[in-house]
Amino acid sequence: MKWIYLSPHLDDAIYSCGGLIWEQIQSGQEVEIWTICAADPPEDQFSPYAESLHQDWGLGKDAIKIRREEDRDACQILGAVPRYLSYLDCIYRKAPRGDFYYQSDQELFGGLDPGELTLIDTLTGQLQDQLPLDAQLVAPLGIGNHVDHDLTRKAASRLEVPLYYYADYPYAMENEGKEIQGFLFGSMDWKEEIFPVSEVGILHWGEAARTYQSQTSIFWENESALKEDISEFSAAMGGVKLWKTVEND
Repeated sequence: MKWIYLSPHLDDAIYSCGGLIWEQIQSGQEVEIWTICAADPPEDQFSPYAESLHQDWGLGKDAIKIRREEDRDACQILGAVPRYLSYLDCIYRKAPRGDFYYQSDQELFGGLDPGELTLIDTLTGQLQDQLPLDAQLVAPLGIGNHVDHDLTRKAASRLEVPLYYYADYPYAMENEGKEIQGFLFGSMDWKEEIFPVSEVGILHWGEAARTYQSQTSIFWENESALKEDISEFSAAMGGVKLWKTVEND
């Protein structure tokens, strides 16, 4: 079977499911990671907000290129095949009048701007056209309410294919996992499936995650803290936990 993980950014799928991806590949399954927002931004002026994030990452105008290199290294450690779609990270996207859609943390985690709602159908159509018929798709739940995670979840949810969801790490660790339960409430019934991850799998998960050096300092004190948190996250989940709606059963 071929597994395809949808990753909003150049780190999300491996941060969230790296141990499971490694285990699947070791068992002889094919795994691809499709990163949605992986396009190089135009070379015109960035917003002050984007520039501040570049500074936090320790990167300049080639930020996305460098992050793709980090992602290739991470995928190589696990044995996954990376694929990059041509959508801009939300911090680079502009409205037709030329204003940037998202210029603060509040806007970044406030849901899609109404002017971008058509992006959902555009992405759904592209995925529908390009997904192999025999693939098992895994998408983010959208925990944390990041704009691009929301986009990815909503686009994937409109596909008429079997679909698993993963908990967006590290956002899913906030409030001791209560964020996850909040995303599973509603009119639909959910089923969960736990995929065990061995100690060796957790080791590879941590090694793959550490390659995203531009992002480590945003969430963790150092690489050791990152690896420790991933181990704790896996222990709390019993490995890696995926969800699906009863409708997709």
